[in-house]
Amino acid sequence: MISPKQTSEGRGSSHFGHTPLLIIHIIGIFLRIWSVYSMYGNLSQPAALVVLFIFICLVPSSILFLALQKPWKGRPLSNQLVPPSIINGAITALYFILWGKGLKSCGPVRAILAEYSGAVLGVLSATLYGQRSHLW
Repeated sequence: MISPKQTSEGRGSSHFGHTPLLIIHIIGIFLRIWSVYSMYGNLSQPAALVVLFIFICLVPSSILFLALQKPWKGRPLSNQLVPPSIINGAITALYFILWGKGLKSCGPVRAILAEYSGAVLGVLSATLYGQRSHLW
């Protein structure tokens, strides 16, 4: 029979394997906060347009994504998946625009606190796709 002390040591030692991932996660959170503050600094200038700024930020990342992932070499989308993909893209674009306008008008602290509104977008997407059971 295993004593409780041995069981707790076994559980405690497994957490050391997750320590590098936790450190990477914390660094990612701080980089996200830093990027929100720097984005607010750019958007707080009088001539800054939110849609243009978001477009300029997303174009290089989408080019990098296309170069690395090469989505045209994979299996094409079926006709059933095209409308949900378009709806998802429209919801994501609306989210980015509203988030940028909220950042410009409310400031970085409120924008960071509003990061958890992604759950609401998930419920909206699930509702539009017809999966109404267990939304929350």
